[in-house]
Amino acid sequence: MNLSDPFGRMHDKHQRNYESLCLSLHKAGFTTRASAQDLLVKVRKRGIWSLAVIIPVALLLALVLPEGRLFVLAAGVLLVFWVIKTCLNSQRYVERYIREVLTVHDDSTSS
Repeated sequence: MNLSDPFGRMHDKHQRNYESLCLSLHKAGFTTRASAQDLLVKVRKRGIWSLAVIIPVALLLALVLPEGRLFVLAAGVLLVFWVIKTCLNSQRYVERYIREVLTVHDDSTSS
């Protein structure tokens, strides 16, 4: 039993998200390790670009709108947190897809 997830809800949610991603990746034609590795690079780049846009925009808005500074900064922090969490989860799912699906698939086709 995990104290941070005593009923296993988060584990079940992550499993459903991973299975959905596996289906999507398979339909999109990500059937080789190289294509999945390219996807990992793209996910990282998109995350970095998203942060490079969100942080300056939030800071500029906070400077331009002094009466809404608290709201703008709070929204910016939430967006940054969401982008980081989404990118990390996506990377973990793609790495797991490479490890579980593509490695097994590569091993079975090479024999």
